[in-house]
Amino acid sequence: MTKVQVISKEMIKPSTPTPPHLRNFKLSLLDQLLPPFYFPIVLFYPANDGHESHNNDQSSKANILKKSLSETLTRFYPVAGRIKDNIIIECNDKGVDYFEAKVDAVMSDFMSLDVLHQLHPSCIMVDDVAREAQLAIQVNMFDCGGIALSVSSSHKIIDGCTSTTILSSWAATARAALDQEIAYPTFDSAAIFPALPPGVQVSTLESDDSIQGQNVVTKRFLFNASKIAALRARIAESRSSNVLSKYPTRTEAISALVWRSFMETSRVKASRAHTLSEAASTKPIIRSIANFVVNLRTRLNPPLPPVSFGNIIMDATAESTITNHDHNTPGFVEALDGLISQLRLGVSNINDEYIRKLQQGDVQFLNGKGDGKKEKVHICWINSLCRLPFYEIDFGWGKPLWFAINTNAEYKNSLFLVDTKCGTGIEAWVSLEKEDMAIFEEDQDLLQYAKTVT
Repeated sequence: MTKVQVISKEMIKPSTPTPPHLRNFKLSLLDQLLPPFYFPIVLFYPANDGHESHNNDQSSKANILKKSLSETLTRFYPVAGRIKDNIIIECNDKGVDYFEAKVDAVMSDFMSLDVLHQLHPSCIMVDDVAREAQLAIQVNMFDCGGIALSVSSSHKIIDGCTSTTILSSWAATARAALDQEIAYPTFDSAAIFPALPPGVQVSTLESDDSIQGQNVVTKRFLFNASKIAALRARIAESRSSNVLSKYPTRTEAISALVWRSFMETSRVKASRAHTLSEAASTKPIIRSIANFVVNLRTRLNPPLPPVSFGNIIMDATAESTITNHDHNTPGFVEALDGLISQLRLGVSNINDEYIRKLQQGDVQFLNGKGDGKKEKVHICWINSLCRLPFYEIDFGWGKPLWFAINTNAEYKNSLFLVDTKCGTGIEAWVSLEKEDMAIFEEDQDLLQYAKTVT
């Protein structure tokens, strides 16, 4: 059995102490609303890729990573602190968890979902991450000379955009880039979205019964460029469409297709639960709510730069019902058309009034955001990491061969979209309960455009 052996563990602290006037970093309202959990990713770097600026020796690379990480933490000083009372980060320079591990295997053996979790540090499984390090890193060194860099960020203060800012800044420091190439964060969020005062309680953006499942499995579905183009074209050509004033984007088309497949899975499951006579006389209609992440940086006036630190995101909500329409019927395209309409409506609802209520800390408004989760409906979660520059993270020995995410094994009905390395395709990472996945992965309408990859 292949073994990942941790050979060292330490805390990496900022290279320069955080000055006293920066010791208490205020959380924003958006940070307060996010539940504390790690979001792990892995960047795979092969050996001998033709870059000669650094010694290919793994220990040399690890030393470069440690030194540059320490320098990077000086710029991103809240990451080295600890959260207190869901109000502030004590920027006490306690540091981030850093592990090095030897892997008795070649790198390609670990580029699959069933073993990916072994590359993450064990500390990310703790229940109360809010009192732990905000970043946990494991440098996995393979027999072949390759390195897999596992980076687990606390979603309490780090969203996808902030994650790439940290990684880009760290990588630029490691390869001794010019100062103008190094990303420096701005800390705007708490001033724009002030935190709620102590004692004021609102619902977080987590719902125990709607996202936590039993025997959850994750599988990857690959959409190549030609299939994405065909799907977008078919939706756009729908004569019944009255919403597609602009061509559907790649993520809109795939999100709608997978959302429809989620609902179809629920419909098939409900049909099987009926008696044969009932199933013959009725087709269950599935009501579904899709929650999907919207980056608020670009929706503010004036917009915030991508380097704005923290969680500057919010869930938008789309709702739909669907009956049985397969790929060969007009109803199939109309269904996708309607789902895209609902997704766009959800985004449009995050308007100036919505943002104003967030900025004012409107408690009634914030508590009302979770009301729909109490109803007996199908709920799914959609998140797109497309266009974020994970494949551009170069520490001096080349860009990653593969960028992988590792969704929490407890969270069901979730979809993550990530770019392929070439940038033209999209990987859909789907997490469902095992029984549902068996139905989902046989959906022929989905398989017209996607193929399963290990």
